[in-house]
Amino acid sequence: MTRRGARDFLSPHPVVAFIGPFGTGKTEIAINYSLAALAAERETCLVDLDVVTPYFRVGDYREALARDGLRVIAAPGALASFENPALPPEMGEAIEKRELHTVLDVGGDAAGAQLLGTYAQQIAAGEYDLLTTVNPFRPDASGRGLAEQRRLIEELTGLRVTGLVANPHLGGLTERSHLESGWQSVAAAAEDLGLRVAFFAVTEALVSDVPEAGVPVLPMRLRVRLPWEAGTSRTEGK
Repeated sequence: MTRRGARDFLSPHPVVAFIGPFGTGKTEIAINYSLAALAAERETCLVDLDVVTPYFRVGDYREALARDGLRVIAAPGALASFENPALPPEMGEAIEKRELHTVLDVGGDAAGAQLLGTYAQQIAAGEYDLLTTVNPFRPDASGRGLAEQRRLIEELTGLRVTGLVANPHLGGLTERSHLESGWQSVAAAAEDLGLRVAFFAVTEALVSDVPEAGVPVLPMRLRVRLPWEAGTSRTEGK
């Protein structure tokens, strides 16, 4: 059994990309994973490739994350929201820099996959992890839905999905029973897809409620807010 709280969830590869539909917690996971890699003394860079979705963009938290010592690369300002976004050259440079641990936050739809495909050649030149985040309480989180997502991602990027990330939650309503039933759903989907579950993501407040899943656990301190939450404080488990 993997010890909870250990950093065994960190990929050994230079590039790790998180991809998944809206509501799966992908951006929250990418941020917390990157900070954990930084705490493990790995030179880490977080790249925002989720430029199509107007909410939950890593670039919106660039200054706060920089204060934590994390380098963030994102398209500047309004350029991040264009249909054909202006991507800074630093993105490709970070992906090619093999001594750097580069974390990619990628949109989970066709547009996001196509954008990731822009860098597919550089990514495939070395070892990488491409992880699909799964919240089984969201639409299209069934085995069939995940299989279609995988097909779309691999077809549009030319890269292969290497695993899933379990992130079962119902926001502030999440209880132990949801973690248990959610884990069963993700584990079953992984078996059907022939993929591993790389780790279990959960808020710090609920770490002790994680079922004995046999995979590493990423404890998360929630940082992402919806626009209408900007003036409110964020508490664990919300």
